[in-house]
Amino acid sequence: MSICAGVVMISSFSFRRAVLTVFQIFMDIFLYVSSFLLIAWLGAYNGASIRIPFEVWAFFVGTMLAVFYFNSLYDFRSWLFWDEMKAVLKSAALILLVIVLYLYTQRLNTSRFILAAGIVIFTPICLIARYISRRSFFALGILVTNIIILGAGRTGEIFAQELDEHPFTTCKIVGFLDDDEKKLNTQVAGYPVLGKLSDFEKIYHSIKIDEAAVAISTASRELLTHILDMVEFHVKQVHYIPDMYMLTTFSAQIRDVDGMPVISASQGLLNPFNRFIKSIMDYTGAIIALFFLWPVMLWAAYKIRKEDGGKIIFSQERVGWKAKYFTVHKFRSMHENAAQETQELFNDEKIKADYEKGAKLKNDPRLTKIGARLRKTSIDELPQLFNVLKGEMSLVGPRPLIKSDVDLCYGDYLARKIYMVKPGLTGLWQVSGRSDLDVDIRREMNLYYIRNWSVWLDIVIIMRTFQAVITGKGAY
Repeated sequence: MSICAGVVMISSFSFRRAVLTVFQIFMDIFLYVSSFLLIAWLGAYNGASIRIPFEVWAFFVGTMLAVFYFNSLYDFRSWLFWDEMKAVLKSAALILLVIVLYLYTQRLNTSRFILAAGIVIFTPICLIARYISRRSFFALGILVTNIIILGAGRTGEIFAQELDEHPFTTCKIVGFLDDDEKKLNTQVAGYPVLGKLSDFEKIYHSIKIDEAAVAISTASRELLTHILDMVEFHVKQVHYIPDMYMLTTFSAQIRDVDGMPVISASQGLLNPFNRFIKSIMDYTGAIIALFFLWPVMLWAAYKIRKEDGGKIIFSQERVGWKAKYFTVHKFRSMHENAAQETQELFNDEKIKADYEKGAKLKNDPRLTKIGARLRKTSIDELPQLFNVLKGEMSLVGPRPLIKSDVDLCYGDYLARKIYMVKPGLTGLWQVSGRSDLDVDIRREMNLYYIRNWSVWLDIVIIMRTFQAVITGKGAY
């Protein structure tokens, strides 16, 4: 590629990003002002009056743009929708605070409630508009982040699959680089292995690359330094992906101590206040869920009884918080003689091996017709909301297991870590592939959740649970 061609490509890319940024700014301004005008119109319709001088409008809009800018909402980062949502929610809260303080100091006679309502309307509309526009730009090829993955092992493969499932990131994988001779000229996760690590410079000059992801969990310090030196002045951003599923490091923050980078880690669930907040979320969420879902639960009970006249609820002893046993409740999804069928099934070594790999069976012959539907939609788990209200379970956490499955999945040492938190109705692995994930990946994801817990992580998992239930992927 000639220098002139490279300059033209960069200029074209910069111009395209500039146009997208201007579009995003005008869209945000339009939605922001429209939200307040809607509230003003509703207020006028109800006999109220809201008049906002031009200079106040200018301050409102300027505040919104400044807060959005400093929260990276005009950078078009290759992040997930949940990250965009978090940034918008934080921005909306700060905008509201600034506006209220401004009105107070200026002694303006404008209803704080009406302004708060405007922000409340603007936030979800803004998120929906950003989601649609970003997905559309990506589909049209207008906003695309070309990324190359260095390392074609299991870590790189899973990372590629995750990017494929989240087009909101706008990441387009151009391929892999790997020093394993056997992987050259093959495909991983549907993408070509373009060459060795040392071929990066040559490939960079033949294919437009915006970002690089290092997915070599066993790389030495010297190799990582070499890779960084090789790519850092060519791409906008370099990502490092640690040992996949895997992410068993504590929740960490990098800070600077007089020029020395320091990684600080904390365990959020050791904090009593955090446990209290999580409990409040559990009880509140369970009550709200029962309020809205009781008709679904009645329907499930009716269908189960109608099919074979057997018991509606299946109860089983599981191991929970602090290794205490408790009785978990589910809508019965199997035949009533499932225990006897299990013994017969496990006489087949292949079936037994499949179960030990995932602690579940695909096309399980023990399932009833309605039971298969309940499993697919996770409706069979709804009675566990009462376990949540009894304080035996949490909305989010590692799934409660019978003792034999605990031994199969964790062993004694890791089981002690799992017992540190209440088992959950849903969890990280349930929204990341459900039963399609093998036992090892589920274990690592549960450990990751425990070590990296936050209120926001729980909120994201709950929202992703609805998505997983709707798609039904990995449910059996």
